[in-house]
Amino acid sequence: MGMRRLLLVTLFFWPCAFAQQAYSPPEVTSAGDAYTSYNIVFDGLFVLDIGIGDDGSIQRIESLRNPGSMLGAAKTSVQSWKFQPASNGGKPRASRLTVAFVYRPANYATFGAVPPKDFTPVIPSAPSDNGSEGYAPVGILSFAYPDYPINSVVWGSVVLQVTVDSAGGVKDVGVLHGMVTFNRFAQEALKNWRFRAATLHGRPVTSKIVVAFIFQPPHMIGR
Repeated sequence: MGMRRLLLVTLFFWPCAFAQQAYSPPEVTSAGDAYTSYNIVFDGLFVLDIGIGDDGSIQRIESLRNPGSMLGAAKTSVQSWKFQPASNGGKPRASRLTVAFVYRPANYATFGAVPPKDFTPVIPSAPSDNGSEGYAPVGILSFAYPDYPINSVVWGSVVLQVTVDSAGGVKDVGVLHGMVTFNRFAQEALKNWRFRAATLHGRPVTSKIVVAFIFQPPHMIGR
């Protein structure tokens, strides 16, 4: 009886201890407006691979997708954000985070902004000897631009932090920076995105990706 009770107690506490040792991905804790004054005409998806140290500082910024001249603005925005490092076994770890900037093309009001037909999925590289401890962040398989509010001429940005589960599905969406006028349009557009799950030592894990939607007023025909 004593042995059985000991076994039951061990089985009860073992999952709890295991859960405390689980990997916790890095995340953004504070982000501001990602507005830029430049106009994107055709392709406005820029994707960065951010290397984050165990103290939450940015160690490096690498471009995963750069279709034009907006990369500098994206990097400047990221450098003002605050990050929480990943943790494993309760200890902070260096890691990586995918951040996407969607500069919605200032299209004509009668046409929607459409992603390029030759879009290639953006998949971060496999882990290497860069201090990320076997972790590869979330990838982007497809994306969609948001609509623009009818009869509006304002600009602004919405920065969303998306929790992507181990199957690549969206588990949760949090607003890091929002505008009442645009929040709904950004969240609706995100429903048409598809992601590849992050991996830890080759196995899919739940993680996060940050997507910043930057809105520009459409060009009006005859203006």
